[in-house]
Amino acid sequence: MQVCWDERQVKDFMIIRTSKLLIVLSIIFSCDPQLVDDPIPFAAFDDIVINLSFPDYVALNNDGGFKAIDDQNAGVRGIIVYRNTASSYFAYERNCSFHPNEACATVEVHSSGLFLYDPCCTSSFGFPDGMPTGGPAWRPLRQYRTQLNGNTITITDEILE
Repeated sequence: MQVCWDERQVKDFMIIRTSKLLIVLSIIFSCDPQLVDDPIPFAAFDDIVINLSFPDYVALNNDGGFKAIDDQNAGVRGIIVYRNTASSYFAYERNCSFHPNEACATVEVHSSGLFLYDPCCTSSFGFPDGMPTGGPAWRPLRQYRTQLNGNTITITDEILE
């Protein structure tokens, strides 16, 4: 049994096949994350000195402890300090890295205490490195330099990359 297609059938087949390919490609490329947005603005601030013996900072005396510093002179929207180990502290900008100029783009510690979360865009970030773990954010949170000297942590506006 020999199948013979006329010229019209071949053209229709090619149009349908090409259309399907274009639809699939447009779906694939439209699902890419948005990798272009504004960077977090820079806000210079004076060194922040935290005395770990003060009651306000008792949470920073245990590994995994954290403290939000909402002082208007601390970063763009405040800073979250996290104790990784007895000799390792991280300071993260509270300004979310996804659309940071939006009014609600503020990171907070999730109620579980296990990660950072922006309720506005639903991005989540890991404590150990500030890297995004969910949501639309694709850049890590800004991290500031910390220095431990005895019972005192100093946070500077120097950005770690």
